[in-house]
Amino acid sequence: MSRFLKVFLRDPLSAKVQVAGFGKHPAWDDHIDDIGLSTETLVLTKQLLYSEGIATQLASGAWDQIEKSGNAIQFDHRFVWSRNEQSILGAIWDSADRKGRTRFPLVICAHAGFTGLRAIDLLFESIERLGSVCRTVNTQKEVHDAFVRAQWELNGANLLSSDDSPWPEIADSAENSMLPALVTFSAGLKERRPREVGQTGRSHFRLDAISSQAKINLRFWSAYLASRRTAPNPPYLVIASNGKGWIDVIVGEPMRNDFFCLRANNNALAATWIEIEGPQRQKLESEAKDYLQTCRFSPGSLLARRRSWWSNLFNPKKPR
Repeated sequence: MSRFLKVFLRDPLSAKVQVAGFGKHPAWDDHIDDIGLSTETLVLTKQLLYSEGIATQLASGAWDQIEKSGNAIQFDHRFVWSRNEQSILGAIWDSADRKGRTRFPLVICAHAGFTGLRAIDLLFESIERLGSVCRTVNTQKEVHDAFVRAQWELNGANLLSSDDSPWPEIADSAENSMLPALVTFSAGLKERRPREVGQTGRSHFRLDAISSQAKINLRFWSAYLASRRTAPNPPYLVIASNGKGWIDVIVGEPMRNDFFCLRANNNALAATWIEIEGPQRQKLESEAKDYLQTCRFSPGSLLARRRSWWSNLFNPKKPR
């Protein structure tokens, strides 16, 4: 088992929220001196997402090619990385260093002992406010002060939320468009199962968004994943590009090339599609419709309805 699968989102947090930042900012000549990377999970987050993921795409020229073809998007993402009762909630913005170099973004995130859905509900606005401040100020001291203040406010606040937080109304047209995405995702997990059980198994999916708002997309897909988890469950990462019609999901340990998705539009990276027919499709469609119907009432009831098939995807029964 890899170090990632052993330790990621399994830190002793002592009920504290850890706020961190890395990347580029005009107050620094080059990359930011890491801020708040106080847990092993946060260190791995920077390593996988930034030092390996983003850096690999830049070094390979992959993003240069889609920029030339007009198929690159800007950094403006929100993400939740979750496993059991711990999550990272974060954001990625276009940025630059003092010398005006704009290839690397600014990343701000928070690590907390919350499920993915609670992390979104409790931390999303705080990350947005911190990001807004950091992108406005001009000095390193102002950036550090903003992080200290955010850390203090989050750990001093009475962070309470209910899993019954209301969903925005889901139109029938949205339900119809989401059904193929939910079926594809479920089928894809089963199809890619042999890689998932390996030491570095992972799966990347590009799927339809249910909204133009990043927070709603994170909540929808995070709740869908959480409603189907049973131990042992791998970490999952949901990335929502602000204002775009898709989301990206990575289940398990990410590979460097998985983060090509951060700047690729749907022409450069098509939505995941898996052809599936017959009884299996009917079964998966029934499960997807059930989820969409439950969304109309409350996400709390989703989380209460654990399903064994999520575990079976990664631990298939041996034939007798």
